[in-house]
Amino acid sequence: MDAVAVAPSAGIDQPAHFTITIQGRVGDGLAEWFGPLTSTEIAAGQPPITLLSGIVTDQAGLIGLIRRLHGLGVVLLAVERQSNL
Repeated sequence: MDAVAVAPSAGIDQPAHFTITIQGRVGDGLAEWFGPLTSTEIAAGQPPITLLSGIVTDQAGLIGLIRRLHGLGVVLLAVERQSNL
């Protein structure tokens, strides 16, 4: 497998604002589980689509969050870095 070049300005060890789009709803019990991320239902169809948004401390924190979502069986649709802090 080839290595991926990362630009020095990527700041993978710095906090950044991310949005994570998932399939499904986030109930009140799970909302607390996501900590500082806010959840917004952006499409109420079948299946519903929810946007999780907030500050993630670094790339390791992002990977941990994605692993937790996977462990819950959540369908991940998109992960977008909005900005560095």
